[in-house]
This record gives sequence, structure tokens and C-alpha cells, in this order.
Amino acid sequence: MNFMDNLDNFKKYFNRDFWRGFQGKRVFTDIPNSGKDKDQIVLKLYNDLVNKSYYPSKPISYIHRNKGSGITRVIPVFTIQDYCVYYYCVKKLESKIAYNRIDNTFGGWSMNGLLRKSEEDEMGKRVKDYAKLEDAMAELYGNSISEYTFNPYAWVKAYGELNSRLYATAKEDEYCYVAEFDIANYYDSIRLDKLEASVREITTKEERDVVSLLFHFLNYWNRDINAYNRQTVGLPQDALGDCSRILANFYLQPYDKYVFDVCERNKCRYLRYADDQFIFSAKREQLNYMLFKVSKHLNCLGLSINQKKVRVFTSAELIQRRCYDIFDLLRSDGDKNNVGNVERFADCYLRIADEGRLNEVLNNGVSMLNRLLGADALKRIDSDKKKRLIKIYSSDEYLENAKAYYLGKLYELLDKEEKQIYLARLAALAGRFVHNAFHFEVVSFLEGIDADCGLVKRRLDELKSE
Repeated sequence: MNFMDNLDNFKKYFNRDFWRGFQGKRVFTDIPNSGKDKDQIVLKLYNDLVNKSYYPSKPISYIHRNKGSGITRVIPVFTIQDYCVYYYCVKKLESKIAYNRIDNTFGGWSMNGLLRKSEEDEMGKRVKDYAKLEDAMAELYGNSISEYTFNPYAWVKAYGELNSRLYATAKEDEYCYVAEFDIANYYDSIRLDKLEASVREITTKEERDVVSLLFHFLNYWNRDINAYNRQTVGLPQDALGDCSRILANFYLQPYDKYVFDVCERNKCRYLRYADDQFIFSAKREQLNYMLFKVSKHLNCLGLSINQKKVRVFTSAELIQRRCYDIFDLLRSDGDKNNVGNVERFADCYLRIADEGRLNEVLNNGVSMLNRLLGADALKRIDSDKKKRLIKIYSSDEYLENAKAYYLGKLYELLDKEEKQIYLARLAALAGRFVHNAFHFEVVSFLEGIDADCGLVKRRLDELKSE
């Protein structure tokens, strides 16, 4: 097989940026600790690839996340060898596929080159353990990272840039209305034959073996479901999902070009982040025509718009839905240490909750709750308001999908007696909940405070047979 790499060059792909993506994540159970063990894994994999004896393994486990109403999102966790293969192939092709061709589209950022020195120095003040970098970035930018990533900085930076452009566009006088929509079963519906043809079209003859290896993995990783049959549709939504993200973004680029051109001709504006899309227009009725055009073209890629999630707002309603003015109250570290700003933010959230309007804001207000938990001054606000918030944070709905970072921030708010009640509540929920994503996060949180997590670990073992 022609890798274009000898062993020494092959090893360079699995540097610090690669290995620290797994650091401190309980779901990855076969990650080596020592440099010697890592070298041995890479050497064996290289020999298997050269000898053409590599074959994708079945996932070693699955994370089950509650999407709502008990509906499960199943997230595979690959072996370290399979992660190495997937990462290597996409990194080899990254310069050609990991970019955004069209203005106002986001999703093609690279997997490493994490931080400029000034940014790394800034983050060094916030976090010593790279395993918590995702959480520190989430606190800094007010946004939670959905799954693990090799490049949390780029993840939140791209999301922040999307929101900046959404806000700026919504404030422009010529755009009075906006359609917000997404793609139904986006990753699961991507046709691998069309994706492979597109990748081969922009790669060289020297890269053809890497492309073949990539699609060998994509065609056969899912043997728990497919047995030895070839998978023809769908990218894995795995626990460390950057590789699939880059490929999925690349798959949509011809569609982006089409939608951008249609919007230009009709004096509209198009923005996309992953499969979340926005079209701005001067006239509400024009958006029906635009949705007709884009949904028709999307069908050529084997994809379709999720009809149940299409929403049309005035631009002012979009600003209100995404709570831009409220989030501005806690933009900086100084704001988060300012009791007045934190109380005003809390008042806004509680007013929306009291009026029964949480369903009208993004993510049902969970993003607002997360931003508040990242504010140091939350400990010093009016005690009655703090008690009301703690009651909300302690609800089943919030806790079930909270990351370990936020479980820890809530713990810090409590007094000694409340902490014991909280730990007992988490243990009780572990016995009730069947989606193991909760249990992985609770174990990570408990280990972080040196608390006993034996009960939750035993429950994790029990859930393997559910």
C-alpha cells in the first residue's frame, strides 16, 4: 500500500494533539498511558496496514444519550486502532476537504493546530488539565460542546462566529424574516458512494490508497449491525466526532454553492453551521419559495429537510429566541464576577421560566443555565434566587444531559449538607436512568472530587445488557 509515508512520518500524525483528545475521557477504555505503549500501537497498526491485514473492529462500546421522550441517540466508541486509521486518513486529506468554500458556512475547521501562543497562554490561566479544555472553552464562549473533539477551541470559535453573523444579519434592515431549518437524520443519510466519488475527484493518484483505506473503514466499522455486509449510507456519529464532521461538511459543499447562488439572485442571505441552516429574506412569503428550491436540490444528495423543525421568524424574534442581549450580560470574566450582571441574567432566565416561555428560546433555556453556572458571582447573588436556580439545576431534565463540568459547578454552589443530598440524588438517578451518557458524566464528576463512584460504575455494567 502506498502511504506516501515511511514509519517515522506515519508516527508524526499521532502526536500530542492526537492523544490529548482522549485524555481524561472515561468512555475511551483502551487508550494507553505510556509513550512506549502508544508507540507499540502505532507500530503494529503501521505493519498491519502495510501488510494489508487491517480490518475495522466492532465498536468496543456505545454511549446512549437521551434525545428526549426516551429516544436514544447511539454513539459508537471505536478501538484506538480504528481511531488512528480514521484520523490518519482524514488528516492526510484535510488540506483538500477541511475548509468552507462558501461564506457564512461553518464546519470545516481542522482537527489540530489548536491554539495560537497567546490563546494557549490565556487558556493556561483557566485550565491545567487538557481534559477540561472543552469545558473551559464552553465557559469562555457560553456554549457547550456536544461531544468530544480534537479541537475544542475551533469548535466554539466557529459557533461564536456563526452567532455573530446571525446577530449582525438579523439587525440589518433589508432582512426582516428568517427561516431556520435542519437536515433530517443528517449523518445517517449521507451516501458513501457519492461522498467517495467527490473525495476522489479532488484528490491525486498518489492519495488513492488513503482514500481506499478511509472508505474501507467507513464501509465496515458497523459490523454489529451489518455483519459482513458493506455499509452504503451513513457516517458514524462517534464519540470523538471530528473526522465525520469534516466529511459531512465536505459532502454539503455543492449544496452550499447552489443555495448561496439562489439566495444571491433573490436578495436573500444563507448561513449554515453543520446541518443547522438559516435563510434571511425581506419578505416572509419569499421564504416558502426558497425552501422549495433548497429542499429540491438537497434531495439530489439523498438528504431532506426535517419538516417538523422548520421555523419562520421575524429577525427580531430570532434575536429574542437566541437571547443575544441576555448573553451579552456575561460576555467577559469581569461580567461573570459582577454580582449585578449575574443577577440580571438570572432575573431574565427566571422571568422567561415563570412566563412559560422556555420553549421559545434556544435549547429550552439550558444554554442560559449553563452560562450562569460558569459565573463565579452566582455564589453571591440573592439567596432566594439562588435557591430557585438550584432547584432547577437539580431537576431530572437538567441533570440527565449535564456534562461532568456542570455537575461539578453545581456541587460548588452547595453547602456541606446540601452536597451530601446532591450526591445521594445522583446515585438515585443512576439507578433510574437507562441512558448511560448520564452515568459516564457522573463517574467523571465523582472521580474529580475523589468521591466513591462504585455504585454508578456497577450500574454502568448492568446497563450493558439493557
